[in-house]
Amino acid sequence: MAAAGSLSRLLPNVGDPDMVVRRLYTGAVRSMALYEAPVWCHALARDNVAVLRHPQRAIAVRAVRGYRTVSLEAGVLAETPPWDL
Repeated sequence: MAAAGSLSRLLPNVGDPDMVVRRLYTGAVRSMALYEAPVWCHALARDNVAVLRHPQRAIAVRAVRGYRTVSLEAGVLAETPPWDL
């Protein structure tokens, strides 16, 4: 999802995370990713889960002001539940 990449470039990975900015960006990307989720959730397979996790991880890493080597647990630090639930 291109929106996650574009928005993650706006968040620097230095300094303390700002709660308002973190919630704004993660909320915007989550809304775009989960648009019409009731329609496509039945077709969600193992391959498609990676399509959801990639933008979530990108925005979560920037929300916690980490680097790309941070594991998937950045979502826990960013207080965002997995989108594929």
